Amino acid sequence: MSAVLFPGQGSQRPGMGAELFERHPELTACACDVLGYDLPELCARNPDGRLDDTRCTQPALYVVNALSYVDSLERGAPAGDYLLGHSLGEYNALHAAGAFDFETGLKLVLKRGELMSRAGGGAMLAVLGTSRAELRALLVEHGLTDLDLANINTDAQLVLSGERERIERAQQVLGEQDVRVARLKVSAAFHSRHMAPARDEFAAFLKGFRFAPLRATVIANLTARPYAERDLAATLSEQIAGSVRWLDSVRYLLRHTGLDDCREVGDTQVLTRMVRQIEATPEAAEPRPRLFCVAYAGGDERAYAGLAEHTDLDVAVLERPGHGARISEPLLTDPGAIVDDLLAQLRDRLDRPYALYGHSLGARLAFLLCHRIREEGLPAPAHLIVSGESGPSIPSRERDTWRLPTAEFWAHLDRLGGLPAELREHADLMAFYERILRADFTALGAYRHPRVPPLDVPITALSGEDEWFTEDDVGAWQRESTRPLRTHRFPGGHFFIREQWPALARIAGSAFAA
Repeated sequence: MSAVLFPGQGSQRPGMGAELFERHPELTACACDVLGYDLPELCARNPDGRLDDTRCTQPALYVVNALSYVDSLERGAPAGDYLLGHSLGEYNALHAAGAFDFETGLKLVLKRGELMSRAGGGAMLAVLGTSRAELRALLVEHGLTDLDLANINTDAQLVLSGERERIERAQQVLGEQDVRVARLKVSAAFHSRHMAPARDEFAAFLKGFRFAPLRATVIANLTARPYAERDLAATLSEQIAGSVRWLDSVRYLLRHTGLDDCREVGDTQVLTRMVRQIEATPEAAEPRPRLFCVAYAGGDERAYAGLAEHTDLDVAVLERPGHGARISEPLLTDPGAIVDDLLAQLRDRLDRPYALYGHSLGARLAFLLCHRIREEGLPAPAHLIVSGESGPSIPSRERDTWRLPTAEFWAHLDRLGGLPAELREHADLMAFYERILRADFTALGAYRHPRVPPLDVPITALSGEDEWFTEDDVGAWQRESTRPLRTHRFPGGHFFIREQWPALARIAGSAFAA
């Protein structure tokens, strides 16, 4: 199996591509038309240092990478069974795989560079000779957890991204710990939470494009796994604000091919050196991040089985008393008592990065759990993901469902969806589950919103396009966090998640990048 690597921003240099422009005049002319300026002239002369301006750097590198790849094919090199690009280079990998043509890819990259360049005030810091775990520990110790890991290039080559003042503080702190650091020549905090506005605007821009099936396996920076074609646009937009997981991507690649079968387009060989270093380093058995899940009304440990099938995260469902494996225990109807029980389940399992996820009732319970974790002084979750519920300061639409008579109760649940059709054929099962469901809806009706300061935890809120929530209802989650809220809408009703496990897995995985 052969593989092709495409470099990203940082590999640009004056004079690059000169021979390629001459050998491929039609593609070069197309690029100049799209960009509105003379690209060969820009690369040759670099007037006013424009080649280092993100708005010019990204399109220039995309074109040179693409021409280099086409040139290599004409010289008889294999097209590549696996394609892997570093940040901007991922667009070249997708072009090589046939997701879009040369001109479309250039238009995407042009817009990407424009949006990313708008986010000023940030900085990036290369950290050398220390592992992810060691760096995380230092950031926690010195109160620098608002910085993001933008690039995970090798076991000992990491890049931090964040506000300029915080990066300067990290540079000082790490230097005092004898950790080698180097500031990068960038004007913004790329691949961090500060790119959220660019990510969201790019996601809207991508809605105007359609992508073709991939002819080869493209490994995504965001997930370190092959692209899922149905999630191509979403993965590209999330990549702007997510970590470049180069180390994990290369390790995935090396399970399928060897270094001798990899070639890097261009003449820098920066990626090849990193691949060689990664190949020579034994893969550490680093614990997988945990995703603690809280089920919806009536749900048990099987509620998120579909999610577990589509992610490398350690998915752990927090089972409530009276449900699933704990069916013999008394049901709880008080939200505070339920949260006490949930906290007891995870208290001794916070030895690695983790996030919380809850759907519907589970969303409100997971939110309350976040506050209890803060009260107890326990390590905070990396993220809170919620779905199928309005912001918790808004009274739940389902707060009186528990009061409905049996016939109306079941009719209402039918309208919500999510109930197996065969359940209605067995009166004894309906009676059995009615007490469980009523207990959960009673807890929802008893929910009282806490009057406490907002969390310092990022929140992502998911909803179905056919649910009853308005954008303001979902946007109300922003009141609960000091961090910018992320939102995603999917086709479907209240239980849209059952058709969206791959997308949800991608979102959950990216939650650990911020």
